[in-house]
Amino acid sequence: MELKYEHGKIAIENKVFTTLDRFVLDFTELLEEYVDYVIVSGYVVILFGRARGTEDIDTIIRYIDRDTFASFYQRLGRDGYYFLNPEDVTGLYEMLEEGLRVRIAKEDTIIPNIELKFVKDDFDRYSIDNRLEVVLGEKRLFISPIELQIPYKLYLGSDKDIEDAIYLWDIFREKIEVNRLREFMKALNVRGEEYGIEV
Repeated sequence: MELKYEHGKIAIENKVFTTLDRFVLDFTELLEEYVDYVIVSGYVVILFGRARGTEDIDTIIRYIDRDTFASFYQRLGRDGYYFLNPEDVTGLYEMLEEGLRVRIAKEDTIIPNIELKFVKDDFDRYSIDNRLEVVLGEKRLFISPIELQIPYKLYLGSDKDIEDAIYLWDIFREKIEVNRLREFMKALNVRGEEYGIEV
């Protein structure tokens, strides 16, 4: 697998697509027809080759109105997806409005699933306003900026999250905007020196 990084875009070449990759790419292609989105957290490092599992794909979307969500809901049903939450379309939309997450999977499965939530804070807004396009052959998807992803993983603080942060730093340390990374580390009150993330 090879990565080609340009400002605002990463091309991944010679990647062997996994079942998880195909699930995410198929879903995001559909999602993009309805709303801007950005994938954050665990799947980002998996996308770049880190060997670790994940059950859900954390995805932030811009606010959409009730009618747009209803149309999206119907489309998902037609395309073989369902919501894991035991709610009707009205209940699901209200969950999103309340800042809760909803989960979507392919019929007859539970894992993997997409975890959707509306933008809720400045970090979410920055992620979606400055999202990175990742191109995989004929397909594409959007992820949060690496400059925010690394500090956020350090902020979460579990062993797995710290390992994710180190992995992203090792891959992108020569490509990212270090000043921006430093700003987010300060905003989230995290440091990376002990893990080799020196900015």
